[in-house]
Amino acid sequence: MRFVYFTKMLKELDVRGLVGFCKEVGLDGVDMAVRPGYPVNPDNVATALPDALKAFTDAGLTIGLVTADTNMSDPDTKPAPALFEACGKAGVPAIKIGYFPYKSPPVDDAIKTARARLAGFAKLAAATKVRACCHTHSGNYLGNNAASLRMLLQDLDPHHVVAFLDTGHTAVNGGPFRLEMDLLRPWVSLLAIKDMLWEKDKGAWRYRVVPVGDGIVHWNEVAAAVKEAKFNGTISLHGEYEAKDPAQRKELAKTELAFLKKHFGT
Repeated sequence: MRFVYFTKMLKELDVRGLVGFCKEVGLDGVDMAVRPGYPVNPDNVATALPDALKAFTDAGLTIGLVTADTNMSDPDTKPAPALFEACGKAGVPAIKIGYFPYKSPPVDDAIKTARARLAGFAKLAAATKVRACCHTHSGNYLGNNAASLRMLLQDLDPHHVVAFLDTGHTAVNGGPFRLEMDLLRPWVSLLAIKDMLWEKDKGAWRYRVVPVGDGIVHWNEVAAAVKEAKFNGTISLHGEYEAKDPAQRKELAKTELAFLKKHFGT
């Protein structure tokens, strides 16, 4: 297993700062957000990504994947082809693509469109040797849990299109984690680490992301599923909770990493 950190919450750090963060926490590298306003972004990815990967490699670290903007869901429009080509040339093995919103009935039409687009991503993946990763995000999305995502991935080659199973979002919007993992077993290549807490806000229940161990995720069940599946892929700590300052975020990341290694037996 490789433990990486999603850089969404580290927007203030340049590449050198990201390398330092990983070294101090004890991570294997990053899940690099390639989004507007970040050190590596859609406008500079062709040159900035190879430079970033060299900085990580020189430090004994890796870029386990890049995460595109959430709206990158069409393989034929910008920035998808350029991003796959840049990752392929640099040697980054995977891209988390965007989401497929559910807008209105009939759902079969939405599924047909999403599957056609994923077939297009599979072609990009085959041509560049960069896997397209589909994230289980709760809410009004196709693929928001394992059963729903399996409907999209069925018959697609797991060498090219894979599942990015999220511990927190499946706790909110899925079944028992062992079932979630088993449903997607042929495609599961990455785990996204989140914990969630339900809170009542103005009469409505909402969830928020909290540090690992502080929420509703059954971590013993997650660990059992990981061991049963003999999972040996990339694990991305998403860290999408508030921290009072960079020092606290670093300490929380250290605590989460130690927690996960203990539970997963690494």
